[in-house]
Parts: sequence; structure tokens; C-alpha cells
Amino acid sequence: MPRKSMKRKTRTKGRVTIFVDGASMFYAQRDNKWHIDYKRVYQYFARGKELAGAYYFTGTPHFEDTERIRAYRMFKKALIYIGYTVIDKEIKVIIDRQTKEKIIKGNLDVEITLHMITSMDSYDEAVLLGGDSDFVPVIQHLRTNGKKVICVGRKESTALELLNATNLFIDLNQIRDKIEKIRKGSS
Repeated sequence: MPRKSMKRKTRTKGRVTIFVDGASMFYAQRDNKWHIDYKRVYQYFARGKELAGAYYFTGTPHFEDTERIRAYRMFKKALIYIGYTVIDKEIKVIIDRQTKEKIIKGNLDVEITLHMITSMDSYDEAVLLGGDSDFVPVIQHLRTNGKKVICVGRKESTALELLNATNLFIDLNQIRDKIEKIRKGSS
């Protein structure tokens, strides 16, 4: 009779995919006055689960902004190294005809929604870092199809409709100690 292996299998609590709305998190960091460490986010939400995917959606700086492009490329490289798939597109600069004010648009809501739906067979739980009410229909669709949806953002800037649609809302400040970027030389 063959001997059974004594190796203990690690049980996971399901499969999770992380979706980061980069623009939303940019403004959340600015308003909170602290920075998110996306490696710590990755580790925090994957803890005890099988990580099915991690996506970071963002607008790239305008081609004329060489300094920001250089910084963005370093950030993108770091995200990819951590394990994120980065989906980006160049921002659009629109000039308001009346005020002559520059309006910067880098909307990626459709791309986020598309990835949430097309990859839904690969996960049981979706973690959305973002607070836009445009995501309510996709969240409702995911929940109707048996998925758990967690939304992470600033409570002050997250749409009430989104708070109502998710299984769970986590305010960034509630998990700050777990996901904040620790600056070198800080104690």
C-alpha cells in the first residue's frame, strides 16, 4: 500500500483579483497626505488567497511632458516587477474654449470594466481600489454572478451608490498601517 504524503496542503480562501483605478488612487493619496505602497497592497489582499491577477489602470503623461514620462516609466516598471499588469493610455489635453483652461482626461473606466468582466471566471473576489459610481453596473453584474466585490477608497470621495453596491467597503485610512509606503529614513 503506497504511503500518503505527509505534506500539508495550504488552503486558500478563494481566488482574488485586484483592480486599481490609478487616477482615483492618485487623488486619494493627495487628499490623505500619505502614499500607497502597491507592493503592500498586493500582499495585503492576496494574503491567504490565490492571486488570480492584479491590474493597474492609468493615464500616461502627455508626450510633451518628458519629466513626467520619465517618472511614470520608473513607476510602471516597479508595478510590473511587483506583479501588476499595467493598462495605460495617453491622457488627452482638452482646452476649454471659453476659459482657455487645460482639462486633462485619462478615463479608463471602460478598460477597468472590460477587464473585470472578461476575467471574472478566473476569480471569486474582486478588489477595486477606486470610488467612481460608474462602476456600479459592473459590480452589480459581478455580484449577480456570485462574485464578492470589495471596494477600497476614501469614504469622503467614494460615491454612495458604490458603497451600496459592494459586498464590503474599506476606507484607505482603516488599512493605512498595512499599505502605506514607508519612506526610507523614516521611523
